[in-house]
Amino acid sequence: MPRHAPSALAAALLLVALLRLPSAILYSAGRQPSTVTITVIDAGGRYALTNADVTDLATGQHHLTNEYGQARLAWPSDGQLRLRIREVGYKPVTRTLQREAASAEATTFALSKVAYVISPVQATSHCVSTGDSASLALSVSVLDQLKQGAEKYNEFRRLYPFVANVERRTALVPERGPVKRILREKEEFKSENWEQPYKPGDIVEYTRDGFKAPILFLSTLGDSVFWENHCFIARGIETFRDQRAVRLEFSPIPSLRGPDWTGSAMLDSATSQLVRVEFRLVNLNADRGLRRLEGYQTFKSPSPFVMIPDTVAAIWWTREAWIDPRNPDRPDVAQSLRIDSLQYRKAKPPANQIIRR
Repeated sequence: MPRHAPSALAAALLLVALLRLPSAILYSAGRQPSTVTITVIDAGGRYALTNADVTDLATGQHHLTNEYGQARLAWPSDGQLRLRIREVGYKPVTRTLQREAASAEATTFALSKVAYVISPVQATSHCVSTGDSASLALSVSVLDQLKQGAEKYNEFRRLYPFVANVERRTALVPERGPVKRILREKEEFKSENWEQPYKPGDIVEYTRDGFKAPILFLSTLGDSVFWENHCFIARGIETFRDQRAVRLEFSPIPSLRGPDWTGSAMLDSATSQLVRVEFRLVNLNADRGLRRLEGYQTFKSPSPFVMIPDTVAAIWWTREAWIDPRNPDRPDVAQSLRIDSLQYRKAKPPANQIIRR
């Protein structure tokens, strides 16, 4: 073997070692890195937070963290990033990063959980004045978590577009006796176009043949226009299906005269995840066919910290009077939609995992 072989081998091993070093070391003597990896963790358990929302406040661009709690962003030309980090159930954090000082500590965001301490006898609303500033702040905190969950749903279906396979069940309720037939239909909806935009005081679309009344969509609960036109009241913590939940009630502002939504949203008090929404249409013109509509919606989680619709059920009334006086609240139509399965059209999202604390 030639005598210079060991030095050649050593050089090769040195090259391999250098290639395995973090990018910050590779760039330390030359050009600066073009990207930065943001890591989001739970402040108490120090475990990664998947699907945390990382927002570049300068551009408004959103990123969701992967199963390792990480998201990669490009450094802007001025080498400065102002970021807002949010996760459902956690307090948001805002921080400005400088490229030349981007250490592992600076790029790691440890989020603290939100704690609800709401009196069961107090209620506050943004539509009325209150001297209890602490209660008002907590009411706003509940609303912020609800909006954040709805906004995350919108971002989730943008990053992971899917086709929802839905079963629709419809029953026409006779004036007397039991329901004799339930119509079952299979439908498909694309995630980007199955929800209609919210129009204040204009929920019901009247036609020559009758009317169209969409349900209260999850995306609507993340719409600032909706909350600008609604009062919200945070009630106390209560028990819902063997778990503690916070109820946020909402109703149209007094100046809104047309058909709109009133109802309540239930959030798990431990995780702030949305578990149920109850809704009812108010300000209806009974002379135009629809006299009453109400229903509820439940949710499921396809990926950590993300809630999407699961089942929607609604009933409505169109008759002026009932023949059977024993059932004055008997509806004319009952309908439900249930998501049977999701088919992702591009990448699949991170799966739910059991976190050991």
